[in-house]
Amino acid sequence: MGKRQEANDVVQFLLPELEKAGIARANMKVDVTTQRSGLKRGDVWVSRFPQSDKRFEKGIIALIEAKHRNASVGDIDWRDAMRQGKEKAPRQGLSYYIVTNCITDYRYYNCHNDEEVLLDGSILIRPVPANILNKIQSQVSADNSYVVHKASLDTRPISESRFRATLKNLADIYRSAGLRKGDERIDPTISFVVLKYIDEKEAEDRTLPPEIKLWTAHKAIASGQEAGDLKAEFNSMRSHLWDPESDYKSNHYRDFADLCDFPGKLKSDHFKRIYAELDPYHFHGARFDLFGAIYEEFASQDKKKEFGEFYTRRHITGMVARILLRNERVPRKMRVCDPACGAGGFLTEAYKALHINYSTNGRLNRHVLDDLKERTFWGYDNVDKSVARTKLNMFLVGDGHIHIHENDSLISWNDEYGWTENTFDYVLTNPPMGKYEGEANISDFAFTNERRMEMLFVERVIESTKYGGEIAIVLNDGALEAPTRERFRIKLLEATDVIATVSLTKFAFAPYTKEKTYVLFLRKKQADDVGKKQDFPIWHFILDYDGYANSDKRFKTKYHDDLPVLEDKFSPAVETANLYLTNKEEFQARRHMFERSANTREKDEGILGLKCGFVLPEQVNPENFHNLLSEFHLRPIVMDSRDIFKSCG
Repeated sequence: MGKRQEANDVVQFLLPELEKAGIARANMKVDVTTQRSGLKRGDVWVSRFPQSDKRFEKGIIALIEAKHRNASVGDIDWRDAMRQGKEKAPRQGLSYYIVTNCITDYRYYNCHNDEEVLLDGSILIRPVPANILNKIQSQVSADNSYVVHKASLDTRPISESRFRATLKNLADIYRSAGLRKGDERIDPTISFVVLKYIDEKEAEDRTLPPEIKLWTAHKAIASGQEAGDLKAEFNSMRSHLWDPESDYKSNHYRDFADLCDFPGKLKSDHFKRIYAELDPYHFHGARFDLFGAIYEEFASQDKKKEFGEFYTRRHITGMVARILLRNERVPRKMRVCDPACGAGGFLTEAYKALHINYSTNGRLNRHVLDDLKERTFWGYDNVDKSVARTKLNMFLVGDGHIHIHENDSLISWNDEYGWTENTFDYVLTNPPMGKYEGEANISDFAFTNERRMEMLFVERVIESTKYGGEIAIVLNDGALEAPTRERFRIKLLEATDVIATVSLTKFAFAPYTKEKTYVLFLRKKQADDVGKKQDFPIWHFILDYDGYANSDKRFKTKYHDDLPVLEDKFSPAVETANLYLTNKEEFQARRHMFERSANTREKDEGILGLKCGFVLPEQVNPENFHNLLSEFHLRPIVMDSRDIFKSCG
């Protein structure tokens, strides 16, 4: 495509879209240089002042590098626009730049590192008004790509990359102390983080007796301004917090006594160095899994494999939680559950999702926070260490650890712990998969007679959900396509409506496992509708890229991320599917907005067929064994005349 095509697309498509977003045409200049950009012409400059004002250039708040309508995120043209944006924007004093193909795709990038800019926790993929551009310009920096608009300020995260760099510095300190094994480094790191966080919580609302000296009280000794043994002070802090003989045993932090332990090899000088590394952080509101980062940095390969059995990466749990709780904007009494909580990733992300939803709408008051902390979240696991991990992660994200219990969700219901039928408004989980060797009586289950954990969990999850409640559950491909498991899928379709199926990249859980998995978004049928066939389409989305490399080394990628588009399209796609019941003509008119074939870049990378699309209810039938696999419907495999399999679209 030539420059003329790009120029036409800018005028015909981009400028009108920017005006719709609230940017006045008078505040834009197209294809011009500025005094500071020199000979480098910007496709679109946006300013706080109109073109007629001499202050236009001083007031520039955005640079948009535009490509033709057929460009797509990550292709050669897109990367060229990124290169130009990264070169031009800093000359103008901008902290970020925007790339677009003028119609469908928009991305906002941090000039310093090409990270995508997040607004209140979501990646920006659409034009935004000038006041938001101004906030982006003022808040983005070398170590921050997270912009706060409506959400409360305490949702701004610490930098994950910075924290991981700190962990490497801690590794040097541990090495100098002779701590080499994984647990020898994991345990003290978690101990320091917990004590730092307790100090942060108590600074907001003191609940502990004033005589307990917390983290901040030791700053003078840690910095050398006062003499003292920092190791002794920290051990004293621990004993006062969790002395079983003291009056403090009923404090809010009693569940974390076993998580705080310091090895004898760490001396006072080591404590001071570790204190200096962690003191600048504010762990409250961290938007990534601190425990996971610590574990991945320090654990041995064997421990990491074990860790992978209960660890779901936070970019996946975050996506699932935000989509599942998409309609929860007004606070209400409800229960959110993970019956196989593992490290607590789904529950912590659900907490964050509701926190942001309510904060964005101005509904986050003390009463609502108390509900989130004390009544909303419920989790179960049959491994005591997993329960402790979940409680810790909930505690670090803001609380909500009260109703996390050690319990086998498959054996029986448990009134004492709240694990009962028709109880939860939302259930989100990644259940264990594989052969079940527990004590549950298989004859008590109706969906399957196989001893497969994931299939047994599906039935329990549905039973625990209220009628009309929603579910997000991770399942493997065998449960969704194997002909021998058709009965299971029929039972699933009789008990729930399948709202959507998201096919995850097989590397979503790498390097722990590369088993192909899917996220099913379900709604439990009302009691009178159980057994009735689903009468509206299922929306499928194939997540070929999740923002990380499709390899065992899951490093962050700049161009390959389908998650923002998935989250952006999910709600309107579901609304469109519902039109099938009331206005099929309108459904047919709108369905193309949520169906697309692989673009040029994806085809070059071997992806053929559809990226997303609707599967009509009659397409899931006995002839295909009620197959629910996304690829089966969107990318069917056929045999050509040379007996070579190929993907068709």
